[in-house]
Amino acid sequence: MKQAGFFLGVALLVAACAAPEPVETVADTSAPAAEVSEPDHSVKPEMDILDRVEDTCGLDALKPYLGQQAGDIPADVLPERSRIVGPDTQVTMDYVPTRVNVLTDEAGMVIGLKCG
Repeated sequence: MKQAGFFLGVALLVAACAAPEPVETVADTSAPAAEVSEPDHSVKPEMDILDRVEDTCGLDALKPYLGQQAGDIPADVLPERSRIVGPDTQVTMDYVPTRVNVLTDEAGMVIGLKCG
């Protein structure tokens, strides 16, 4: 009797380890597939709600440059602690309230300003 229980246990273990049968799927061709749009990876001009409360970094002086090339901003207008951030630019996550972040699109056009 013990041998029958042993063999039954081994058979159950082997059956549990067996791969499941593949499930056949049938494509539904009655309706056209919806077009999948690419995700939006653009820089968002308003990344922090605190930037709308108080100007801690002097970004009011840079507002006239919105919509212009970041390279056209004169060096004497940019504060010492500033950085130009493009869509693929890696930046640190530390928050420095006196630092200006000039947010640009792929073409280098200024699309937003942010303290931090």
